[in-house]
Amino acid sequence: MKSFGSSKLLALGLYLNAALLAAVLVVLLGRSESPSFFPVAMAQQPAQPIAGGAGLFLMPGQLSPQQWGCYVMDVDRQTLMVYHYIAGERRLKLAAARDFANDRRLRNFNTDDPTPDEVKRWADKEADTARVIEAK
Repeated sequence: MKSFGSSKLLALGLYLNAALLAAVLVVLLGRSESPSFFPVAMAQQPAQPIAGGAGLFLMPGQLSPQQWGCYVMDVDRQTLMVYHYIAGERRLKLAAARDFANDRRLRNFNTDDPTPDEVKRWADKEADTARVIEAK
């Protein structure tokens, strides 16, 4: 006949084993390499792909925590438009439009430290140092 203490140890061991198996399951389901049900379980919408063709591309997006809409890019006219969805009226409303033809001509607009020129100097200096070390 087993003593009362050994059955407590057995029960504790079984609970510990179950907890470790549950932890392994959580890790396996939470890995990024495999499909996960966690975003679906938390009612998050999967990312929507960009749709388009013939120079016009549309991408749905969340504009703010409670605001949804879509981005439309016309590559032929080089224009980006943003529409937001008004749920109560069940319609889209134009929120913004911008011609980006001249934006593409800028090289260093609104860049902070380090500037692109500083990064280039650092990369050149590192490449020169590597050449000196290889030459020795």
